[in-house]
Amino acid sequence: MRFVSIGTGVVAVALLLTGTARRSGAQESPGLAVYRQECKSCHGINGTPPARALAQYKKIKSLGDGGFVSKMSVDSIVTILKKGIDKDMKSFTGKLSDAEMHAAAVYIKELAEKKQKA
Repeated sequence: MRFVSIGTGVVAVALLLTGTARRSGAQESPGLAVYRQECKSCHGINGTPPARALAQYKKIKSLGDGGFVSKMSVDSIVTILKKGIDKDMKSFTGKLSDAEMHAAAVYIKELAEKKQKA
């Protein structure tokens, strides 16, 4: 969180949010929101593309595939997000900030790691 000025209202809200996050369990990955908004419809909630996406995009990759994603660095995933892939996956440059792309790439790596452990 970033605060411009400190006042009792801001401090109270920060403390309330902190307490809520602790009570709700593990904190959500910053990239999860970006992934849900921009990636989920094609790559699926857990990184596995739904049947509709598999039928529409013949070369679509499973982001939950630990073998595929584990070979990639976060920076290489960001590069894909910046440049896109062929005509099927458009560039996210101009749509997402560098920080959002980085957060999504980190989350994609987390998806693959979860699949490998399962």
